[in-house]
Amino acid sequence: MLSYFTIFTACAPVFIIIASGYGCRRLKILSKESDNSLVRLTLNLLFPAFIINHILGNPKLTDTSSIVTATGTGFFFLILSIGICFYLSKFLKSTSEQRRAFAVTAGLQNYGFIPIPIIYALFPESSVGIIGILLMHSIGVEIALWTAGVMMLSGSQKGGWKRLLNTPLITTIACLIANASGTGNWLHEKLEGTSKMLGDCAIPLSLLLIGATIYDLLNDSDGKKTKESRTREAILATGLRMIILPALILLFAKFSPISAELKKVLVIQAAMPAAVFPIILTKQYGGDTETAVRIVITTTLISIISIPPVIVFGLWIMGLG
Repeated sequence: MLSYFTIFTACAPVFIIIASGYGCRRLKILSKESDNSLVRLTLNLLFPAFIINHILGNPKLTDTSSIVTATGTGFFFLILSIGICFYLSKFLKSTSEQRRAFAVTAGLQNYGFIPIPIIYALFPESSVGIIGILLMHSIGVEIALWTAGVMMLSGSQKGGWKRLLNTPLITTIACLIANASGTGNWLHEKLEGTSKMLGDCAIPLSLLLIGATIYDLLNDSDGKKTKESRTREAILATGLRMIILPALILLFAKFSPISAELKKVLVIQAAMPAAVFPIILTKQYGGDTETAVRIVITTTLISIISIPPVIVFGLWIMGLG
């Protein structure tokens, strides 16, 4: 079985790179003005290249049932998580905007950029297959986020469907069509060199940007408000994101007839802190941004210690250690 130390060692580079992004922002090496262009570069070139390298010709993604199961699981669990978080937020002395932000932020784990390097480190020989399944899982999460998540934040019945039509999703669909038509392997051979070189840049750059964003959140103009004591909120958010929701994910993974690859994906997902992205969504669609900031910072700091034991435990109960 993988030891705590092995998994901690695998996770360490992720947090070192995030800390580097924090330091780069603090030292003004990475400016706020560069963020938008770097995000666009990542989402429109580097991450699509990463997707091409991991989906084209991937034997784990030639079976329709595997694709549907992974996508459906991602969709279902985000809907369930948001619902549970919103229901339990009634025990907080919060406004409607704070409750809605709490539900989406605590309900959404970091489902992409942190799990990917951990998968590389823990499962080097089978990482391509597992990451392929992770990308399918992420599609389900994206669909749930831009529909139910946006509806929750805005308090309306109108979702953000248009945002689903982004370059990564279009690239994913194109790659799946190529696999289904039998041209996936041929295209992968032709594009592998370029897609790998570009794709390998996507995750480190994204982690640097996460670190820079965390610096901004801790040092923004409303910093005093962000650091206000919200003990009950922090305890509930931590309990949900780091204990209750992971337990539900692991129970599903343990007793469902799903592939070993999807089980590994779910174990990694269960260990993740809250994603940073809801902070951006609260600014655009509604919900209390400060609530989202507090939850992200609290769960991210705790995850430095909690990720390894959750993964060790998850792999152990799955019999995948």
